Amino acid sequence: MKTSKKLLSMLLALVMLLSLVACGGGNSGSSNSGNSGNSGNSGGSSNSSANNGGGEEQAPAPGDVDNGDGTFYNEELGYTYGATFKSDEPLTYTIMFNDNDAYPIKDSWKTDGIFKTITDMTNVSLDLNEVNNASYGEKVGLLINAGTAPYIIPKMYGDAQYVNGGGIVAVSDWVQYMPNYTGMIDKYDLQADVDLNRQADGKYYRLEGLKETALQDYSLLIRKDLFDAAGYDVTELEKTWTWEDFAEVLKGVKEYMVSQGIIGANDYIWSDRWCGATSGYGTGGYLLRLIAHSYGIECTWSAGNLTYNADLYYDEAADEFKMSAGTDEFKQMLKVVQGMVKDGILDPETWTQDDTVADSKFYTGKTALIGTNRSMLVAQDEAVAEQLGAGNYELYEILLPMGTTSYQDDNSRKECGVCISSSALNDMSESEFIRLMRFVDWLFYSDEALTMTKWGVEGETYTVDADGNYSLTPGYYCGGLTIPQTSDDQVDMRIELGYAGGNYMYSGSRELLASAFSADLRDFYDRMAEYRTLRPQAPAVPLEEDDSEMVNMWGAGFKTELETWILRFCMNQDGYQDIDAKWDEFQAALQGQNAQNIIDMYNNAYQASK
Repeated sequence: MKTSKKLLSMLLALVMLLSLVACGGGNSGSSNSGNSGNSGNSGGSSNSSANNGGGEEQAPAPGDVDNGDGTFYNEELGYTYGATFKSDEPLTYTIMFNDNDAYPIKDSWKTDGIFKTITDMTNVSLDLNEVNNASYGEKVGLLINAGTAPYIIPKMYGDAQYVNGGGIVAVSDWVQYMPNYTGMIDKYDLQADVDLNRQADGKYYRLEGLKETALQDYSLLIRKDLFDAAGYDVTELEKTWTWEDFAEVLKGVKEYMVSQGIIGANDYIWSDRWCGATSGYGTGGYLLRLIAHSYGIECTWSAGNLTYNADLYYDEAADEFKMSAGTDEFKQMLKVVQGMVKDGILDPETWTQDDTVADSKFYTGKTALIGTNRSMLVAQDEAVAEQLGAGNYELYEILLPMGTTSYQDDNSRKECGVCISSSALNDMSESEFIRLMRFVDWLFYSDEALTMTKWGVEGETYTVDADGNYSLTPGYYCGGLTIPQTSDDQVDMRIELGYAGGNYMYSGSRELLASAFSADLRDFYDRMAEYRTLRPQAPAVPLEEDDSEMVNMWGAGFKTELETWILRFCMNQDGYQDIDAKWDEFQAALQGQNAQNIIDMYNNAYQASK
């Protein structure tokens, strides 16, 4: 039975891939590693397979020579590794690239920007498989399942669904050849965090982004001038306000805006992004995740990757996983959201509209708040200034209201990460594969590369003063670093050159993570540290192969059912305005999609792993 299920999965993946290619999807695959003369297949490293953890003493590869400066030279293949990476001969590695509509890739990135810089520094050229952000996850999944994914697969938020198919490498077998990665684990005491990602075989398959500290990224940006004029001191209120308190404040702000003729009585003052057609993907997006975490539960977006699309949360007191959608907290969250829609505060189109529509409403002054994150702040400020005029408004990033806890949304010192396609291991000899891992170690975990991918080239795009303060050179600004444009002759470094993008900026020290923060953003993090707390990390739950296949199958139907009901309630659709009256029907619908089976299988695996 196991063999037939695997065969069926492979055939389905192949059919889907061929269909996608026929529709013009395209695929660069893993056609050129730069090592075509050596196509040996080690099938794994006999020297490293017993060494599954990060942070252990580094294992030298054959031919390594200590340079005495923190770097090593490999005489067999001719490359330097460690704090830097440099190959004597040109190499080419295939890599997935998540192309974001907010800063789409340009040819200048390859001729003058980040990819030319990577080649100049390392002698490695990256053969990009470019996929739009909206379909990136789907395309990656198809390529991995078909066994044709590029060697390096960044921007990965989960890996459990690919482990049993054999399409990605158990990277924990190779991390002893990654000095920057394991050094970061040691320095920031992240071993326990990394171990949460281990699967049933005791290994992990994704190199996660590693951060010295957890920094809340997504929040809400308000028109503080409107809140002030309506009589609300948000700097005091935000310290302790709940979502119910926040809703009352928003009603008062709307009353003020209507009284001043800014909007009509039937208009909404909050119409959000990252929830609808562009980037919400029918899940409710970032907003429901933020609210759910304040209630100590899970809902939408990346949560599904952690618990097989079931939005399970860990109840520490009961020492078990529970279904978020079956809790009183989930009901409270839905009532808060629906109440704001009923009261004419929150636009129900939030869950269907393009992000640009939400942006336009805020920029033109028709709404008083919108979602934000570090990479959006400068662009949002500039767009409002263009529409309303400098000095005619004041923006302020608020502390998120509390639910039943004071938890902030982000609680992890890990980020999305990198997987390595099994095709790399199949195409290369063991020593060549180690060289690839040395390069990955440099690109995603060395101070040198992390600084470069964020800031560019010192002396060309940025400078550092004697006190360690970073600043862009006069010709550049950067929305991704929240550094505003100050003159007409400046160009956006991210848009024109590709630095400060989302494909590589995962890891780093507190200093590097905060190196571009404005005074306002630093103030936001000071307030966050004082008035909000971090949620505990949930324990890892590795599933055996058959269980993983089954719960993934159950989870697909469960996820669709759950999201359908969530949006019915949140949009206040006809027939779903009374959440209490519909609650039992809602629960029955989830149970009809194997809710209890998912919970039981997950908890059985958790108990067995202890």
